[in-house]
Formats: sequence, structure tokens, C-alpha cells
Amino acid sequence: MNTRVGIDFRSVARTLALATVSAGALVASQAMAQDTSSDTPQEQTGTVAESVQETPTDILVVGIRGSIDAAADMKRDAKQIVDSVVSEDVGKLPDNNVPEALSRVTGVQIDRARGQGQSVTIRGLSEIQTTINGNQTNLGEGRSMNLADIPAELLKSVDVYKTRSADQVEGGIAGTVNIQLRRPLDLKKGLTLAGSVRGVYDDIAEKVSPYASILVGSRFETGIGEMGFLVNASWTKTNYLETYIESESPSVPCCGGDANSPLASLPANLRDVVIPYRAYYGTESGYSERPSINIVGQWRASDNLDFVLEGGYLGSRERRSIDRMYVQAREYGSTLSNVVVGDDGRTIKSLTENNPNGVPAGFESMLNAFDNDLYTSNFEAHWRSERAQINASVQYNWSDANDYNVQQILRLRNQTSVNVDFDSDDYPRGVPRIDFGATDLNNIANYGVDRFQDRVGKSHNKELAGQVDLTLKLSDASFLRSLQVGTRFNKRDTSRYYGYRDGFPRIGGQMAPLSSFPGADQASQISATIGDGGASWFRVPGTVLLDNIDAIRSYIQTNDPGNAARFASELPLGDLGQTWDSVENVFATYAQVNYAFDLGFPVDGLVGVRYSNTWGEIESYDYRPGNAANGNQDIIQRSYGRGNYVDVLPTATAILHFTPKVQLRLSYSTNVQRPSFYDTRPFAFVETRANPVIVFAGNPDLKAQDEQSFNASLEHYFGRGGLITLAGYYKKVTGFLYYSREEESLAPYGQPGVGFVEQLRNAGDGTFAGVEFAAQSFFDFLPGFWHNFGASVNASYVGKARVEYPYPEDFPGAFDSPNTSKWTANAALYYDTPTFSARVAYNYRSSYRMGVWQETPEYSPYQDATQRLDAAINVTPYKFLTLSLEGGNLLGSDVYRYHGQGELLPLGVRTLGRTVQASARFRF
Repeated sequence: MNTRVGIDFRSVARTLALATVSAGALVASQAMAQDTSSDTPQEQTGTVAESVQETPTDILVVGIRGSIDAAADMKRDAKQIVDSVVSEDVGKLPDNNVPEALSRVTGVQIDRARGQGQSVTIRGLSEIQTTINGNQTNLGEGRSMNLADIPAELLKSVDVYKTRSADQVEGGIAGTVNIQLRRPLDLKKGLTLAGSVRGVYDDIAEKVSPYASILVGSRFETGIGEMGFLVNASWTKTNYLETYIESESPSVPCCGGDANSPLASLPANLRDVVIPYRAYYGTESGYSERPSINIVGQWRASDNLDFVLEGGYLGSRERRSIDRMYVQAREYGSTLSNVVVGDDGRTIKSLTENNPNGVPAGFESMLNAFDNDLYTSNFEAHWRSERAQINASVQYNWSDANDYNVQQILRLRNQTSVNVDFDSDDYPRGVPRIDFGATDLNNIANYGVDRFQDRVGKSHNKELAGQVDLTLKLSDASFLRSLQVGTRFNKRDTSRYYGYRDGFPRIGGQMAPLSSFPGADQASQISATIGDGGASWFRVPGTVLLDNIDAIRSYIQTNDPGNAARFASELPLGDLGQTWDSVENVFATYAQVNYAFDLGFPVDGLVGVRYSNTWGEIESYDYRPGNAANGNQDIIQRSYGRGNYVDVLPTATAILHFTPKVQLRLSYSTNVQRPSFYDTRPFAFVETRANPVIVFAGNPDLKAQDEQSFNASLEHYFGRGGLITLAGYYKKVTGFLYYSREEESLAPYGQPGVGFVEQLRNAGDGTFAGVEFAAQSFFDFLPGFWHNFGASVNASYVGKARVEYPYPEDFPGAFDSPNTSKWTANAALYYDTPTFSARVAYNYRSSYRMGVWQETPEYSPYQDATQRLDAAINVTPYKFLTLSLEGGNLLGSDVYRYHGQGELLPLGVRTLGRTVQASARFRF
């Protein structure tokens, strides 16, 4: 049983806030000390590459101080507003994966699930673009790749671009996350061998997750110039187990005028009661295995000419088991009694559900098998002279994203009633409770097989891109310093296949007994308990279902003759509405000038514009039910969609250098987010049997989302890696997406009159505004060993995150943007010497709306504030060896969620494990 429920988060937060303020005061003191210690400012270093060339023997090991120093240099020297995380050592980001490392970056928010950081939000928006070494990289049908699939062991640095310049590829209205991989000419001359091994123990999964990486590189002189080769490979396996108690999708039961509606059993004053679709106890367990490799060759033929050839592979193999015990609480055919509502007189508190044919409650056991393969290749040529530089590159990437799911649903025999408390006291805050009364869940004879289903999804992507950029130096002293022009062409071929089928095995007209089902000899009990809530029940594990899939198909064909043909094939046949093929072409060209002048202090920046033309076509299917004339076979026809987007994207920046250490960065940038291929597929299913007719459709007419962003960042740099920054931004985004059912003419779908059309549509505009503060430094002004201490603090406040949805703003949070927290804060204290280093880091994220529940938007799901405390120590007993011990989620924080901004109803709680990890890193 999970007993981690007694932590006083507010007390912990107050203590850590006090520590944060104290650390911030020390950073400010350091800045003042640096400013008054000398009238001559320290010479600013250039880029990270320049620093590397000065100290090539230290490229693999920079430590905490070097990592912070390099990130500050990158931020100061960039033309855009960018924050970076730089690897401390080979195979050593400050955190275990890319999203977790990004959670320390000002203005970035992440979610955690299945043992790791997952999705990323930048300045309130989640539509990010991903690039590798500056080249756009996508997985399968998506417009980005999963950052959690990129192993930290391969990375040199991660850059978060919050604004863009005209020479950068358009896309990702939230921003761009660029992954920098290592290259051989970054290394010291000669042979380099480095690697790491790591084990991570999760206290809930009670398993150790292994991680390993190896880097072999060589840099040497030849008669035709300097060359380098590098191979960097990684293999990781993350084991996880999470337990949850939740409810979902609150709404008023349908069909009030129907005698079989659950509303019919309620008195008139409760006919508008809001009830979740279901409540459940559950677990998610499994593993994610990620093999990867990057191979690079570099040739510097002369000081004026060099080439890069690289290829990489990123793989992901996840096996995710999900087990749930659930009750569908407002199902057609049931009656409700003992109904208790909350103080508002409308929101359900508890009820008893009755059904003489068996209550709609059961036990789900499923296994999801996800297999992703991404292959990348890149060739670059760089030529430079005293006044000109030409960069040319070609990339070819291809990927496959496949998933297969098996699921068994069991039900209790002769279970005609169930009690559900949606706001029980089983946890310190309300959670659902399910009570089957006197039914013995420990007796396997009480279980019958209601349904078995499986589904398959496959997406494929091929992408070819080429670009050429020319930079001309115009002057060293006049207003216009350089001119950049370039062009890029990109072609994507994507496709998706999806299939689904289900079978209902019956023996003697009754649910098949569990004992007769293939794999039932391996049925076992599983428990999902948190606090005082939860239960144990029988199921056939999902892994066993997958191992017995051939026998299960034969079983369904025998015991569900009506679906026998569907289970005759190895995999489900395609669902025409979710199967499509697409070709997309993008031609872009840009021009930008770099300028500089003096206003009593230096000012420099750039002004540019990017023109992008996107065109393509996509194929899918339209279909509708047949009739007796054609044997009730679906009427199917191929459908086609074509689209064209033209975008003109201006950008401008100005950096005012008040002193060599203090600068104000101003930026105006624009961007575009194209709709997904899935959402624009030209599919329509016309349900002619409904009255009125209902159409479920894709939307080829979706418009791209356009973004305008105004930014200002005041930055003070001092010492090695010291900085204090204050930034503000204002964003306008058009064309947010919203799924809805609307009454429309059916003429476009070949039907007379009007009916309902369900599809994704462009909603209103969005407005985002916020401020960001960051400070970091080592305390070099302190005496003795104290000068090895350092600290960093940052905070982000999103003052406005509003999306104009197509419904009245008549409840709190109606126009809250999903995935956007008002507050995010980080604080870290660290100690760093060549032989010993340590770090303690705290992360806080305030509550946020998880999405929009269209049926009753006022009951949309929210996640409560979360916090996390991590710590690490590193010991380097020998120059070639570093040993580390780290702890994650030391507070044992769970994730709590609720429905409605004002916590109208508990959604539930989900556990996150504490982790302890030990690692060893070596380099020669």
C-alpha cells in the first residue's frame, strides 16, 4: 500500500522558497562584487566551440561550473532568445532525459509519466518543433519527435529557442528544441574513449533500470587536412509502475425522455446532475527500451573548407501493461438510487447503480506494444573566405512508428448493483471509491469474459530536405554588417494504417467463463491501492494475452461466429477512416541583414523575412452504411484532399549593449504551425441510420496556426557563467483547434437537408503574456572552499493564457489555455571542484488545465500543483573515472487532479516513484 500521503507541501514550499530567496541574494551579491572589483570588464568568451578549441582536453568533462558557463555564453551570444542545457560529462545531462533537463529551463514546463519526463510546454504552448543539429526531425506522421526517446547519453547540449530568426526552419509556435550531438572535431586530438553505466532503482516498480553508453572518437592530421571519426552509442531501459484512482468525463446522462436512460430513475430536481462516465482503480507498468547510435565523419580540408557526413538511429521499444477495475456510472439501461450531490446541487457525490442484466462494471487488462525506428542522415559542406561563407546540406530521414494493442474485458457474473463514491476520504483529498458489496473478487469463478479486442497502427515517414545558405560580409563599421540569404526544399511522404476489431465470446448464451479463455491458467491477481483506497482483482496479464494471440483468435472464431471472419487474419483489417497517404512539399527562401550602430552604446541585431510555400495532397476514404439492396455492405469511395499554405514570416531583433556586461535584447518574430496529417485527412463516415444524420469527418480545410511574438530580455552577465535576466513576452496565436459537433448542411457529404457534423475545427485566437526571471552564479567572492558553491534560481509567470473557444465564457476558467501553468519555479544549490561536486535541485509547477472536455467544458480536467526535489553527488577519484549517486522525487510527490477550475469534483491521484541511481563514467 502506498503510504506517502503525509507530506506538508506548503511547509516544504515555504522552506524551499526561503532557501531560494537566500540563494538569489547571494547571486546578486556576486554580481555586485564582480561589477565593483574592476573597472575593466572581463573579456567575454565567444561560442562554446571557441571555448572548446582553447581547452580541447576538457571537452568531455566540464563539470557543473563549465556546463553553466557554456550555457550562459550561448545565451549571451545568440541573436534569438534562447536557453541551453549543456552536458557536464559524456553521458551526463543534469537529468535523466531531455524533458527532465528542460524542466530546469526558464519558461519550460513538463509532465512526468511512466518513470520519466514526457511532454514539454514552452511559454504556455505545447506545439514545439524538434531539430537535431539544427535540422528538422520528425517521427512517423507527427510534426515533431518524442523528446523522451532521445537518450541523454548521446547529447552535447539542448537548446530551447523561444524566438526564431529568418534562417531557421519555420514550425513550432511554442518554440524549437534543438538537440546538439557530439562531433569528432570537438574532441581533443588523438583517440578518445569514453562511456557510462548507470542503474536507476524505482521504489514503486521495485526494479533497477539499466543505462549504458560508449563513445569512440579519433581526430588526426593527414596529408589532405584534418579528419575525425566518432561513434556514439547508447542503450537504456526504463522500468516503471504507477498506480492511480481516477474518474473521467463528467456530464449529464443522455436521453432524458427515454425510459431506459438513467435520468428516468431520478426525481425532477436531479435531472441535470453531472456524473462521470466512469471511475476506476488502475496500474500502468512496463518498460521503455531505447537503443541508439550516431556515426559521424568530419574532414577539414583547409581553413576555408570542411565537410560533415553523419548518420544516426533512434529506437524505442515500449511494452505498457494497463490494468483497471472500473464502473461506468451513467450507462444506458441502468437505474440510479441513493444519489447524493454536492453543495452546488448539481455535481454528483455518490450513488448506487442498478441493472438487472448486470451493472456496466468490469476489469480491463491490456498490453500496448510500441515500436519506433527513426533513421537520420546528414551531409554538410562549409566554405568560407574573408568576406563570404556558403553552407550547403542535404538530409534524408525515414521512420516507422508501430503499435499493437491487445485487451481483455472481464465482468462479474450476476452483479446487479454497485456503489460509487466519487469524493471519498480514502486519500487526504477526495478520490473515487468503488464497492461491489458482498461479491468475492478473490473467487475466479465470479469472472466472465465480456469482450476481447485488438488494434494495430502503423505510420511511415520519408523525408528529403536540402538547403543552401550564403553569408556576405558587407562591412566592419557601417550600418549593414552582413547579408544572409538562403533557400530550402523539403518533401515528406507519410502514410498511416489503422485497424481494430472486437469479439464477444459466448457459451450457452452467457459470457464465456474466464477459466476457458486461452492463457487463463496464468491468470493472477493485481492490486491497485493508494492510501486507504483501492482493490485487488483477477485478470489475465496483457503479456500473456499477447503470447496467446493465435489461440485467442481461434477461440473468438469458435465462440463468436458473427465476428469469426474479422479474426481470421493475423492483424485487424484497416479502419478506412483512419487510414491515409499524404505527400507534402515545402519551398522556403529567406533574406536577413545583420546591422550595427552606436547610440552612445553599441546596438546590433538583424532584420529578415522568410517566405514559405507548402503544398500537397492526401488520400483517404468516405463511406456510409449500405442497405438491403447491396446486402447491407458499406458504400466506400476513395477521397482526395489538396492544400496550399503560403506564409510570409518577418523577424527583427535589436541588442542594446549598455555595458560589456549588461544588454537589452528586443525581438519581434513570427511563426506558423501546420495542422497534422491526421486532422486534415479527407475522411467522412456518414451515419445515415441516425436521425438526424451524423457525419464524423476529418477536415482538409483546417487553417495553419500563425504566431506573432514580441519579446524583451534584460541580461546582466558577470564572472564565469554568472547572469541575472528579466524577460517579458506577448504572443498572439490564431486558429486554435477545437473538436465539436455542429448542425450543418449535409450537401458536401452527398445527403439532403441538415444534420450534425463532428470534426476538428479552427476556434478563436489565443493570447499569451508573461515574465521570466533567472539568476545564477558561483560564489567566487567567498573565502576558502565556500567559493566552490553556486546557486541558480528562476521563475516564470504566465499572466495571460487565453484561448477564445466557441462557447460562452460563463464559468471560471472557460478560456484557460490547456497545459499552461501560471507559475513555474526552479532553485538549485551546487558545489563543484575537479574531484567532488554536488547538486540539490527543486522544481515547482502550479496547477493547469489538462484539456477541454467539450460536453461540459466547466468540468474540464485540471492537474494540481506539483513539486519535485532531486539531489546528486559526483566523486572523481581518478581523472579518467567519475562515480555518481543521485536521488529523484525525494519528496515522494504524487500527482493529484480534479474536474473544473474550482475543484468541482475530484478526478483522482496517480503515484510517481522515488528513484535512487548509481553511475560510473569513464574517459581516456
